[in-house]
Amino acid sequence: KLVHTSTIPKGVKRIKAIWSFRRKRDPQGVLLKHKARLCCHGGMQVHGQNYWETYSPVVNALTVKLLLVIAKMHGLESQAIDFVLAFPQSDLEETIYMDLPIGFEPKGGQRGDYALLLLRNLYGLKQASHNWFQMLKNGLISRKFVPSKIDPCLYLKKNMMILTYVDDCIIVGRSKEEIKKFIHSMQNGPEKFILTDEGD
Repeated sequence: KLVHTSTIPKGVKRIKAIWSFRRKRDPQGVLLKHKARLCCHGGMQVHGQNYWETYSPVVNALTVKLLLVIAKMHGLESQAIDFVLAFPQSDLEETIYMDLPIGFEPKGGQRGDYALLLLRNLYGLKQASHNWFQMLKNGLISRKFVPSKIDPCLYLKKNMMILTYVDDCIIVGRSKEEIKKFIHSMQNGPEKFILTDEGD
């Protein structure tokens, strides 16, 4: 949200905006697309002022291998999904102001007179990964999945297991229909997750 700098409380530090540019290539090295992402300079954040929690777990490689072995041994169906721009899908609880990124010029004023009040969780924020993990976890728990006591990135439910790795998931279940029903609930539930089907 665009705000005038005069409305920002005194003593509140603005963080800088950073553009991240990337070329995405296929395994053979052929250029697929150019990507641009607006990020925050998380190094400018102050602990206790505009972030607190930062921890988010990452799946253990042994859990991934074990899940795939179990799926193969029992002839279970599998599906991979990828959340599109995952971090901005989750809310931001803290009040954070960011300088306007290079290339943005406000109408009727100088660039330095304005800032952005962040309403969404952007890449680069120290708490970005934590916020996203909490949203995904809450979404899975609300669908009756239970986190594993051994690996917090593995979620279990009767006839289905889900493995999370930041913004990717491997879903293993007894039938394709159950998996499709779950994916549909993620896309059309209260969170309205935006995701792509990555196939088996």
